[in-house]
Amino acid sequence: MRGHHYRNAILFLVLVAAITTIAGRLRAGNAFCAHCGEAENCQKICRLVCENKKITTTCWGCATEDFCLPGPSTPNCRNCEMVCGDSSDPKVPCPQPKKLVWTDWTPGNCGKVYTKKKLMKRTVTKSVPSFKWVVENLCAQCENKVEPVQVPPGTAIPPVPAVDAKVK
Repeated sequence: MRGHHYRNAILFLVLVAAITTIAGRLRAGNAFCAHCGEAENCQKICRLVCENKKITTTCWGCATEDFCLPGPSTPNCRNCEMVCGDSSDPKVPCPQPKKLVWTDWTPGNCGKVYTKKKLMKRTVTKSVPSFKWVVENLCAQCENKVEPVQVPPGTAIPPVPAVDAKVK
């Protein structure tokens, strides 16, 4: 029981240290710049980001396969063989002899070719560009250095969201 309380006390101290570190980094409500780490004069901006998104679709189709259906077959010889009785090893199961019986069959000579259709599935995956707005904390120097995303002509882009500080 003592070890359990000791472990909880250690976890509590680690949590307090983490919270203190995070609170120390956020000076007067200003977060660090997402690019250079500067803490002064940072402000929130909306920036357009392009990400590749994978989309998948399933295609269905039919394939044909030929097969042969034989005509009537006729029975030939009947065979019989004794099995399981010739083991001298006492660990082998089934020491009693048993008859194994089978019949040889001769296939007919009037087989016919048929065609069957099989359902086939194919999955196609394609990577396409996807655009979204993200909020970032940037200082004035990094704000000028960030290159805008190149948007292909005719691409529909969502409107710029409103941010409390500044909208770019």
